[in-house]
Amino acid sequence: MLIGERLNTQGSRKVKRLALEDRLEDMIPIAREQVEGGAHTLDVCMALTERTDEPAMLRRLVKKLALSVEAPLVIDSTEAPAIEQALRAWPGSALVNSINLENGRERIDAVMPLVVRYGAAVIALTIDEQGMAKTAARKLEVAHRIHDIVTREFGLAPEMLVFDDLTFTLATGDAEFDDSAIETIEGIRLIKRELPGVLTSLGVSNVSFGLSKEARAVLNSVFLYHCVQAGLDLAIVNPADIIPYAEIDADERRLADDLVFHCGGEALSAFIARFEGRTAEGRAQKEATEEAGRLSDRGGDRGGGGGGGGD
Repeated sequence: MLIGERLNTQGSRKVKRLALEDRLEDMIPIAREQVEGGAHTLDVCMALTERTDEPAMLRRLVKKLALSVEAPLVIDSTEAPAIEQALRAWPGSALVNSINLENGRERIDAVMPLVVRYGAAVIALTIDEQGMAKTAARKLEVAHRIHDIVTREFGLAPEMLVFDDLTFTLATGDAEFDDSAIETIEGIRLIKRELPGVLTSLGVSNVSFGLSKEARAVLNSVFLYHCVQAGLDLAIVNPADIIPYAEIDADERRLADDLVFHCGGEALSAFIARFEGRTAEGRAQKEATEEAGRLSDRGGDRGGGGGGGGD
């Protein structure tokens, strides 16, 4: 399941500007564009440091989306009052993003009653009092704790619990994160194996934060492919930027694989070098040229075949 990521004031400058200007109606085309581009559901976040009316804004936007877009929603907020306003306004079952153990049980105890009351599912981040879990073993450890609380104490069915085991950017060159993609992939595999019935989710684009747009599209697509192979169920992405693994240039796919699986100390620099000076416009022009060539070749084949006159 692909979760469209653009309807989010924390990740889109355009959506943040519209929210600041109270132009919620102008967000509807953005939502529709994501669904038309392949998103199965939409992440919705209206959190702003410049405004204090997040609950009311989120409720208004959710009501507009309910009438305008045929896709379920992911209610993305750190504030329980905002989550409740959104769940009250949404006529179906939503997915709440998110709970964690960063401050002990505080957030779980605030959000889970709402999740149960309104028949929602919930995303749980593998974060506890020690911080964000970075190794596969720690990710599973935190997931076990959350799983036990929400299934035993709140009665949530395992299939309504979605674990995001976190990913970190590979763009810094920081040795601490060289194996972070591997740990995320293995974390997904462990959670799916050890906690039967639960689902897994991931904010995929975090893995490429800091790289160029063209480089990010390739790395995100390659990383998503490997996560799905490990058992990933939901991915927060911009579907329009995802390239099928088999359609990625073979050299670029190899360089991305080397970076994801930390194959040598030069993997990052080699990957960055590959995309230096590359632009989206340049790629579009290249694809148009290649497509024109293919059409020309097909035209030549038909002309030389001599048997196309009756088609």
